[in-house]
Formats: sequence, structure tokens, C-alpha cells
Amino acid sequence: MLSIEISHLFGNIQRNSLGAATLLGFSQVAERKEVRDYFLRGVEIAKKHVEIFSEVLESNDIPVPMGSDALVTDLAETGVLSDKLMLLHTTGMIALGIGFYGLSISTSTRRDIASHYVRLSGEIGLYLEDGANLLIKHEWLEEPPRMVDRAELIKTKGGK
Repeated sequence: MLSIEISHLFGNIQRNSLGAATLLGFSQVAERKEVRDYFLRGVEIAKKHVEIFSEVLESNDIPVPMGSDALVTDLAETGVLSDKLMLLHTTGMIALGIGFYGLSISTSTRRDIASHYVRLSGEIGLYLEDGANLLIKHEWLEEPPRMVDRAELIKTKGGK
């Protein structure tokens, strides 16, 4: 195994551990049940990714970094952070995670490692989409700026 592959696996384990701890904390203070459930689903996904990456390292006799679950306090007061803020932070974290997986794929020479990243990127992409849908549902996300649809513009002008 190449040192760059080890480095990326190690980093992705640490990021997922931190993400799981963050989402666990968010789930403790979320006001809406569906948002809380979304965070708990993310905790399970992150733990699964840590397990997969850890197995790759362990199968090559490489030490695995420790988790971050012990860093989560027992705070459970709602209203500490808004559901909107926590959800926006979470979707941003996920988008960054997909970017890190892409970087990891580009530097990996092993098919088995690259296939893990591809498969897991798809999984967290679907999770990210569900988060965006929650943001839209609660009207916490506005439509981002986009390019002008010239064909639609021409069609509406042509109809007048």
C-alpha cells in the first residue's frame, strides 16, 4: 500500500469520526424529529465508512486512528443551535467529504480502495440530497443562482 493511500484512508477515518461525533451532538439538540433522524442516519453512515476504511488499514497491518465519540457532551437542550444552521453545516460537511473521497480516488492505485470510495461517494451523495430536500421542505434553502435558460427565454418571448 502506498503512503499516499494510507494518508488518505487515515484522514478519511478521522474526518468521518469527527463527522459522526458532530452529528451525534446535533441529534441531541435538534428540535424537529425528522432533522434528528437525519443526523442519526448520518452517524450510522459515518461509522460504517470508518469501519470500511479501518478494515483496509488493519488488513495491511497498519494502525487505525481513534474515534471521537467521547468528545460529545451530554447536552440535550433544544434551541442551542437552530435546525437550519446544523443542517446547513451538515450538508457543507458532506460536500467536502465527497471532495476528499474524489481526491483519494485520484491518488489511489489500488482498485479495491478506489471502488470503496466510488461506492461510498454515491451513498453520501444520496444522503446529501436528502439533506437538501429537508432544507427545501422547511424553506431554509433558496434556489442558487444559475445560468439563463436561453431556450426557455426564447420560447416565452416567442409566445408574446
